Amino acid sequence: MNSKSESARLQYSKDIEIPVPWGHLSAKIWGPESGVPVLALHGWLDNAGTFDNLAPLLPSNINLVCLEFCGHGLSSPYPPGMFLNYYDHIYHVKLVIDYFKWDKVTLLAHSMGAHVALAVAATYPDKIERIISLDVIQQLPAPAKYLPMRLRSVMDDFQSILTKLDRPPVCITYEQARQKYVESYDGSITAKDADVLLIRGLAKKGPDQYYFTRDLRNVIRPYIFTDFTLEQVRSFSKNISCPLMIIKARRNFSLKLLKEYEDEVLSLYKQSSPDFRFIEVEGTHHVHLGAAHIVAPHICNFLNPLKAKL
Repeated sequence: MNSKSESARLQYSKDIEIPVPWGHLSAKIWGPESGVPVLALHGWLDNAGTFDNLAPLLPSNINLVCLEFCGHGLSSPYPPGMFLNYYDHIYHVKLVIDYFKWDKVTLLAHSMGAHVALAVAATYPDKIERIISLDVIQQLPAPAKYLPMRLRSVMDDFQSILTKLDRPPVCITYEQARQKYVESYDGSITAKDADVLLIRGLAKKGPDQYYFTRDLRNVIRPYIFTDFTLEQVRSFSKNISCPLMIIKARRNFSLKLLKEYEDEVLSLYKQSSPDFRFIEVEGTHHVHLGAAHIVAPHICNFLNPLKAKL
């Protein structure tokens, strides 16, 4: 690649720590500070490294802030005894928007981060310029009758995990950590992808002795995306008033009820968003990491109108 092409690429700038009451939220910054602000939100148990392969393929005029959620990557965990859930992440995104004093910001988000982004856009529509959702249409609803059972399960898991937080972290070799990542993602990432995520997902304790940096409280998943009823999800979806693009990895199968639900949500987006785009691509849930070249052109095209903001 010649120097002219290289200079047109989005360049890594620096890592920062955003102060918050319990410590800091880490972020990896790409592009010039004067660029159009784009806040990138990673998926469940991932970190800012999930955008490392995609970032260099994005427009060079943006200021890409790849945030790490509380207890993920290099961000501070909550103090002992505190419960961490989905709503906290929504609040933390608002803290970041306030920290940078952005009038408006575009959200580029994957998986759990996309759930958070859609909720932020529905809650603070005046703050969001555009949304790019990677492999998420909307969170799945659950009948209200299941809420007590689900909540009890989460609370039991939380109490169990609290007993482990005071123990020294379990150390494993790098190869074991990489294999664990690949297996736990059930085919969504390769060993090469795992290497990227482990840069910020592992801490070294000794010669070939590592431990995961993520807060164990983040593994409590059941309550994250299943506490909204269908009526509530509809309300949030109808309140997405900014341009929205969803890039969805194709699945080999689709449950009839799931497809009916997704079609309904897509229909709501078409009505509420002034520029709604739904694009299907070949790839896994982490297609933006393992095959960034597939999704990058769609994202660049969607971001083109932001050039006028400079």
